[in-house]
Amino acid sequence: MIPPVLLVARREYLAYVGAWGFWASLLTAPLLLAALIFAPLLLAQAEPPRALVVLAERASDAVRVTAAYEERARADARNEVFAFLSAAAPAAKDAALVAFDSAPDRAAALEAARASVAQTAPATLGAFPNPSPRYSIVAAPANSIEALKPYLNGEQSLPDGTVLFGALNIRRDSEGAPLIEYWSVNLQHSDPADMARAVIRREMQREALAARGVSSEEADRLDALDPQIAQFDPRPGAGASAVTAREQAPFVAAAGFAFVLWMFVFSIASMLLSSVIEEKSNKVLDTLLTSVTPLEILIGKLLGVAAVSATLLLFWGALGGGLLSTAAAQMGNSTMGQAAASVLESKLALIFVLGFVAGYLMYGSIFLGLGALCDSVQEAQTLLGPVTFLLMLPMLLIGPALDNPNAPIIEAASWFPLFTPFLMVMRAPAGLSGAELAGMCALMAAAIALLFYLAARVFRAGVVNQLSVAALFRRRRNRE
Repeated sequence: MIPPVLLVARREYLAYVGAWGFWASLLTAPLLLAALIFAPLLLAQAEPPRALVVLAERASDAVRVTAAYEERARADARNEVFAFLSAAAPAAKDAALVAFDSAPDRAAALEAARASVAQTAPATLGAFPNPSPRYSIVAAPANSIEALKPYLNGEQSLPDGTVLFGALNIRRDSEGAPLIEYWSVNLQHSDPADMARAVIRREMQREALAARGVSSEEADRLDALDPQIAQFDPRPGAGASAVTAREQAPFVAAAGFAFVLWMFVFSIASMLLSSVIEEKSNKVLDTLLTSVTPLEILIGKLLGVAAVSATLLLFWGALGGGLLSTAAAQMGNSTMGQAAASVLESKLALIFVLGFVAGYLMYGSIFLGLGALCDSVQEAQTLLGPVTFLLMLPMLLIGPALDNPNAPIIEAASWFPLFTPFLMVMRAPAGLSGAELAGMCALMAAAIALLFYLAARVFRAGVVNQLSVAALFRRRRNRE
């Protein structure tokens, strides 16, 4: 004979799994998540260079601004090559960068680096980056801003069909001080103006140094002074090599895991709330109480929705693990492949599952108790405000935790049981000791026991004694 608790759990499970919306969310949620993650990256890579024109009263200003954009495009390409080779072929990195730096321009530099890698690490050529510059300085189709406005407004295109993204107009006042005007319909985008400002600022510094007898060559040498930066991990076993994308990837993945965990716990707990309110208002719970106890209903609902959650997690986990494994296997020599491998090797998935179980049981108990006190969704909304605010608090700490997972406020907040599931995931890549993990699990277990005890008493009062928020208000008004 099947125990009543399992009968309730089976009923809850089949009620959700039998709905077409369950299967729709099962299939569409991973697609939407992948679109949110990868679509911006794909769009950024697919976007052609943004065309800019430079108008300047002084030819030297236009030359320097144009050269700055070429230098930036070359520096961006070098950074991509550096990041790729640091993860994929560290032994080939130095020679490839020397070849890159020796080439006269950006295109030649990429070809030189590729040729160097072909000799030392040919297996990595399939994923070798081929970045395109973010901006491209083109010849101005007109010599004044008024004449350029039709191109800037999209009414006309450049001779090759390209749409003009923006125009920089660099003027000089009567005393020779520069004034930079940036014209573009993209009002929120000021990067081209910021770049031009940096260039003209350096030019003003050179002019000031020249007035004091410093040659332009010496001014350029001083401006080129720039220290090399490398980041290292001092923890035992980290090694003496500089930190690469492989070591940094788990920290970014932890933020994603924490957000997904929060969203998952909140949505699943809301399912419990809606289920209790609907069954209480429809008198279904009254029928169930003739066969099972309130505690059995409570436990059965938790188990049934937990089974629904397990179905979702198994499907999404298998799909995500398969995608990461494919990326690690097919793009193992690329930065993305190395990042995928590092996520697979970390213990984030296990911490995520542990956090979900604890978070679901805590918040599920809270939401079941709230649902038992409400006769309608409107009543539930009056009680959900404080609970939702409490559930939002750990999300406010995810940004600071990503910046410094060992900050005192993050460490302290991670010991508050209702925050622990989310912040535990954020702190995992930085290294949680066995004692810390055991202590957090013990606190969460105690919180689960306490919340379940309180939820059971509230649930019994709500479904057996018909206690509700509206009834309490009615009693208070009657006494008055």
